Amino acid sequence: MARGGSFDTGHPIRDRRFLALAMLEFWERFAMAGVKSLLVLILADQIFAHDLAPALGAPTLRGMFERWFGPLSSVGLASQVYGYAGALLYLAVPLGGLIGDLFASRRLVIYAAAATMLAGLVLMIGVATFLPGLALFMVATGTLKGNLSAQVGRLFRDEAERQRGYAVYLGFLNAGVICGPLVCGGVATGLGWPYAIGAAAAAIAIGTLGYAATAGRTADVAAPDQSVPERRGAGTGLRGIAILVAAILSVYCCWAAYEQLGDIFLVWARTRIDLHVAGWTMPVAWFVSLDGVFTLLLIVGVQGALGRAARRGGTPAAQDMILAGGLACAAGYGVLALASRYAGAELLSIGWALLYLLLVDLAVVLVWPSGLSLIAAHAPPRFVGFWMGVFYLHGFFASLWVGISGSAYGRISDSGFWLLQAGMAGMSVALALVAILLRQRGAARQATITSA
Repeated sequence: MARGGSFDTGHPIRDRRFLALAMLEFWERFAMAGVKSLLVLILADQIFAHDLAPALGAPTLRGMFERWFGPLSSVGLASQVYGYAGALLYLAVPLGGLIGDLFASRRLVIYAAAATMLAGLVLMIGVATFLPGLALFMVATGTLKGNLSAQVGRLFRDEAERQRGYAVYLGFLNAGVICGPLVCGGVATGLGWPYAIGAAAAAIAIGTLGYAATAGRTADVAAPDQSVPERRGAGTGLRGIAILVAAILSVYCCWAAYEQLGDIFLVWARTRIDLHVAGWTMPVAWFVSLDGVFTLLLIVGVQGALGRAARRGGTPAAQDMILAGGLACAAGYGVLALASRYAGAELLSIGWALLYLLLVDLAVVLVWPSGLSLIAAHAPPRFVGFWMGVFYLHGFFASLWVGISGSAYGRISDSGFWLLQAGMAGMSVALALVAILLRQRGAARQATITSA
């Protein structure tokens, strides 16, 4: 096996350790998406229902939220807890990444996080211990995320390999997001929600055992050779940190716009899109499933195009990919603004919605792997896990934006609302341009020093 964790022949994606990491990500997303798909219903029907014995911590949470927001129904309280649980998960990612940076073995941190996820899920099977279990599960999931991504990045030695690797990794992630709600939802319907939580726990156990059988048998994945030009001095100067910050903020803005897909877009599509297909009415929630399917298909298409570009020696830099993603996201919301602006009383063709999905999913496929690749290549090597965690805060920032901007829906025109989201994506474009400008200035300065 070659230095830096890749084979002397072949591609690092075919390394068993990459497969182990990707499969653990699949099972983690399976469990998380499965739990989240049932969480509001469990909280409303079981944890905060007035006629049931209170779960541990439920009266305290109810009192706290009602002091802040006034009297809340069980559904309203469940929605608040759902949102804060998600925020807790994303806030745990940079802390977990930093623990992995400072601890002697990132591999052991991954094992500890997976074990804590299992413990949290076991506690969630019972009503009395559901809320403490939920907190454990969310914190542990956040800890796992950043450390997995950091290990993935250290398998690859150049930009093209990393972008392809993280794109394939994104495919495993999306497959888990698709499969988790399908399986856990089916189990909950047939056997009850405690069995669905048990299915999520089984998923984590399977993923951890697979990791232990491959990646876990070796020492921590070695960092790429520091003599590689792209890492030499990476992230050591203010310019390198500025490039990372601009690129990460660009991802934040793009993701914030994208996240309206699961919120106001569904509300808008339910009343403005003709959902009748060949005499059958498509459930509006299926747009979320199509989001996952489109993402997987676009990964294949984009990676095919990048592979052809690489053979011609023209692999785009990560900042360029993030710029293209921001443009695609802005175009997607421009499509919705245009449709809303010129639509009459008739329902809009489903083609408008599908074109929007195609563009914003293209943005995800371009932005997400490129952001992680940039961090793996240029973050200070000692703190790459922390920077991975900072990247994952895009989910936290997006959740805030979805709520803040969503409150404007209905108070401004539909076209104005979608232009607001396009404007957020436009900020992503501007920040990506800043990152590109900083990169070009750095390259020009390096060339001047080298030729002097």
